Formats: sequence, C-alpha cells, structure tokens
Amino acid sequence: MVRALLSVVSGIALAWLVIAILLPIGHKIGAPPDGLSPANREVFKEAAAEMPLGAMFFFLASYSLGTLTGSWLAARISNRHFNAMLVGGVLMLAGMRDLIVAAPHPLWFTLLGIILFLPSAYLGGRLATPDT
Repeated sequence: MVRALLSVVSGIALAWLVIAILLPIGHKIGAPPDGLSPANREVFKEAAAEMPLGAMFFFLASYSLGTLTGSWLAARISNRHFNAMLVGGVLMLAGMRDLIVAAPHPLWFTLLGIILFLPSAYLGGRLATPDT
C-alpha cells in the first residue's frame, strides 16, 4: 500500500517537474505579452488565441511528455499499470482546472489538452509494465 502511494506521488511530482521545465521553452516560442495574467480572463483568452500554433503544440507536447514520464515512474515503482492511470487521472483533473477555470484557452486547445492525459498515462504505464 505504501509502495503504491509512493509510486503515484512520485509520478505526479516527476510529471509536474517535466512540465515545469518544458513550459518555459514554449513561452520562448510564443512569448506572451508583458504583464499577462490569468486573473484577467478576457485578456488572457485573447492572448492565448493569438499565440503561434507551434507554441500551442509545444505546450500540449509538454503535458503529454510530463504525463508519460510520471506515469512510467509510477508503474515502474509499483509494477502496476493501474498506478500509471491514477497519475494520468490526477494530472487530467489538474489540467482541466488550469485549462478551463484558471486560465481560459481556445476550445480546441482545451479539449485536446484534456484528452491527451489518459492516453499518455496509458502509454507510460505500458512502457514500464509491458507484460502486465
């Protein structure tokens, strides 16, 4: 039980670390306007809609890669694919909060961003536990 909990917590921490490392690279590709804050929802939504597609796809790739690595670690520690999916589920819920509530994004980006979490977790779990 402790090992399972440790695997999920470690997986989430690694996923957030990978995402936190990659997101600033995406911001260099499509630099947001100075002083942009998600608190001003309308201005943020307009700025997000005008970001270059390359930056937007880089953000999606960072969510996917973070989820994949975190899920891989969780499944590797626990030797259970289920724990990888737990990591993906937690990250998906956090992503939904960020993409819908905290900082509004274009609809296509929000939908694709939310959808990517679980397949990425599935793949990470399968890479760590191919025979289970």
